[in-house]
Amino acid sequence: MKEQGIRRLTDKEVDDSIRLSSFAFQFSLNPEVWEQRRKSLKPDRVWGYFIDGRLAAKAAVHPMRIWLNGRSIPMGGIAGVATWPEFRRQGLVRQLLLHVLGVMRDEGVTVSFLHPFSIPFYRKFGWEVVADAVVLELQPEKCGGFAMEGGMRRIERPLEELGLLHRLRGRYAARFNTMNDRDADWWEERVLANECCCYIYEDASGEPQGYMLFTLKDRLMHIAEWVYLNREAREGMLAFIANHDSMADKVQLKCSANDRLPFLLHDPRFTQTRMPHVMGRIVDVQSFVYAYAFRPGNGPTRLRLRITDEAAPWNDGEFLLSVDADGRGSLTPAAAGSPDAPALACHIRALSAVLLGDQRPASLYEDGLFTGDAAAAELLESRVPATPTNLIDFF
Repeated sequence: MKEQGIRRLTDKEVDDSIRLSSFAFQFSLNPEVWEQRRKSLKPDRVWGYFIDGRLAAKAAVHPMRIWLNGRSIPMGGIAGVATWPEFRRQGLVRQLLLHVLGVMRDEGVTVSFLHPFSIPFYRKFGWEVVADAVVLELQPEKCGGFAMEGGMRRIERPLEELGLLHRLRGRYAARFNTMNDRDADWWEERVLANECCCYIYEDASGEPQGYMLFTLKDRLMHIAEWVYLNREAREGMLAFIANHDSMADKVQLKCSANDRLPFLLHDPRFTQTRMPHVMGRIVDVQSFVYAYAFRPGNGPTRLRLRITDEAAPWNDGEFLLSVDADGRGSLTPAAAGSPDAPALACHIRALSAVLLGDQRPASLYEDGLFTGDAAAAELLESRVPATPTNLIDFF
């Protein structure tokens, strides 16, 4: 009988992990890049399924943080999920995903995100689409007609201005759900590691109000990131983009599905491609609700909630959701609650999409993804903040 088991990788197995990723995701690395990957890979974040001492499948869990209703909370980012072909269709990834869900729960991580290779596959394990991305492709002149009241200051060495960039993005990201709360390593290794142009927008008084990271090559202006704290900064940077009409035939940028930018442009008739961007799920629903910032109300709200979650049995059951007037919530087994409270039933996928901000309770009730009492759906609708989602960095 084959010896099988799941454990964290060791330093000696870093090359095995890179080799499996290279095969599964079809990329090759020269010796210099391979060595860089070896130094950056943290084996204690990678869980492997081993068969007779050989790495058969793996999944990494990156400790990250996301913004949710104005608060920064821990998030487990699932990445690098891969299996050697001779071990596929044997349920190894299923066992890895179930295992890391338990590990995240034990470590106090209440939510997990991933970028899926297949949405139906990860839906089987409770993840749901929680943010869409829209790629805009337009001519620079489409951004014309806006005034620049302040000015754009070029940053020659962005790493020397990292503190400023981090503060600007932090203030911007806190307004949304699902955006990651970056640390210094993320900035240095993933954002500013590649050569790009960096500009800060400053208002008339010299106060920084936004920034833009972009590249310009082969008459394509690719905007990797832009952040604005107010209307003036947004319009000033749109004017800045329009001023590149002699250097670029096309501008490409990615924004969230909630971004009103196309509507604000004089002529929004250009290519807009919308695609699911990230999937998320609640890992531990009771702990998640306890830390969640519900919308304040005139008094307490109570409703019964029947949650289905095949992959995380600790979430599967009937609960009493209580939210006080200040928006503090708790979720307790229904046996301890009031039997006369209005009731709803849903899958953990639907609940995750609602509480992470991508969907509304009333809409999913109308669509049949929440079932039960209409009064319960109305109560939940009234207490879930309408904080829009935005894009998390790819990981």
